Amino acid sequence: MGMHSFNPLKTLIMKLLPRSLGALLFSLLLSCSSQDGQFETPYDTFRAHQEAIKEGDLDLLWKTYSLAYRDQQVRASWRRQWREMPSEKTTALLRREISKEEVINDQIAYLLFDPTTLENERQSPFFYFIRENGGWKITTHLDSTFHQALERAIEQGEYKLPESF
Repeated sequence: MGMHSFNPLKTLIMKLLPRSLGALLFSLLLSCSSQDGQFETPYDTFRAHQEAIKEGDLDLLWKTYSLAYRDQQVRASWRRQWREMPSEKTTALLRREISKEEVINDQIAYLLFDPTTLENERQSPFFYFIRENGGWKITTHLDSTFHQALERAIEQGEYKLPESF
């Protein structure tokens, strides 16, 4: 026998290797997108936010916020503020319950909290959301991108402000 003998096992491995690598890559992509599933809806993002508060997972908590919000923060100060937050405050944040989820369009949404579940009457009953990078992220009422998208939604008849405004 020469150096180029036929080896069925080697032939099988060489045929299956590209398929195996493809399957591995596919499963890795699925696992990455399933993590993004944390932000598929405003409710999913809120749930991830609450879980992050409960578990003290500041990295996940940071990811629940929009780029505009994060750009307004000094991350080290933000982390220190969350780490030093009194347990009564985190307990109050975890008590919030949603009374309404409103997806205005594919760019903006909000959650309205049941006022009886808020820490006090000065606390905003709203969480505002903006869709970025394929997921819903929490933003503030001061976010200019949110305001511009809301104005467009009103102009296009996608949303009507409540009469009390």
